[in-house]
Amino acid sequence: MPSNKGWTRQELLVAFGIYCQMPFGKLHSKNPEIIKHAEQIWKTPSALAMKLTNISSLDPAITSTGRKGLSGASFADKKMLKEMQNDWEIFAL
Repeated sequence: MPSNKGWTRQELLVAFGIYCQMPFGKLHSKNPEIIKHAEQIWKTPSALAMKLTNISSLDPAITSTGRKGLSGASFADKKMLKEMQNDWEIFAL
């Protein structure tokens, strides 16, 4: 059963990992990869897809092209992105 609770750090790490590997146009709840990963972290595919599109709103590679994600990026999303930018090698392992 999917969790309605907030996102843990581990769940955010999974989401950011997926985000870094998946093209923007595939960030939707019907994508089989999103469905599979959502099940693994006890989230609904819609919740994971929404988290991914929230993350995309913080990504200059997306926003600089005139595209935009959802505007609901959380403080935790922003904090994790900053961590990743400050020390990419830790997250690339």
